[in-house]
Parts: sequence; C-alpha cells; structure tokens
Amino acid sequence: MKDLKAIKLGFGIVLFIMLLSFAAIGVKTVLQEVFFKDYDSHLTQNEYAAAVVDQNVNLVFYKSGCPYCQAGKQAVISAAEKSAYPTFYINVESEKGQALVKKYQVKKAATIVKLRDGKQQLSLYATKASKGEINVDESAIKEAMK
Repeated sequence: MKDLKAIKLGFGIVLFIMLLSFAAIGVKTVLQEVFFKDYDSHLTQNEYAAAVVDQNVNLVFYKSGCPYCQAGKQAVISAAEKSAYPTFYINVESEKGQALVKKYQVKKAATIVKLRDGKQQLSLYATKASKGEINVDESAIKEAMK
C-alpha cells in the first residue's frame, strides 16, 4: 500500500514538473513574440542579399545601441507585420548592411527604404524633437509600409 502511494506521489510530482516546464516555455515564447519583439527574429540583411532585389519590399535600417532605432522599434515591427510587402531588417554595422547603406544612400540608421516598382523612398522613423526628446514618426512608418 505504501509502495502504491509512493508511486502515485512520484508520478504526480513528475507530471507537475512537466506541466510547470511547459507553462514556463509557453510564457517565455509569448513574452518574446508579443511583448519583447526584436529585429533579430525577422528577415535580415543576409536574407535580403540572397533574395531577388527587383521586388517590392521594405528595408528597415537600424544600429544596435541607437536610441532612435530603439525608440521606433516596436512601432516599426508592428507596422511591418501588417504590411502586404516583406520587410527586411538591415543592421548598418554589418558588412552586407554597409553595402545596402551605400546602395540606397541611407544617411541615418533609423531609416526605412520603401521599394515599389523600381522606385525608392527613404523615410526616417525616429528623429530628435525640439526639446531633445526622440519623436517616433508613426505616420511615416505607416506610409512607408503601404
């Protein structure tokens, strides 16, 4: 009888640990995908370089540690997820990113390049406001992603 109770208790503990583990993994996944979105989990300059260049796409340029890029990141990612066009995230500090900076004449890291039918349009997605604060230009972001 004691052995049966011990087996049931052991089985219950193992089951509880498994459920707790699955819950923790699920919470981590939800947090990463919903609340803490990052450029790294999206298409990057490597995929863009390998893709056909003559297509309608959005190129979001950013630099690690850039306060403007950081301020606009969530708005950019959110708009990109709703865009009908693929969005590539280009780290301006990478070798391939530098080549794309030159190709599209990007002057500041916090830039979106909209490529449509062979034409390009550059937009800053975050700028310095008059009092030194950072202004995230959500209308420019939405327009660039159309």
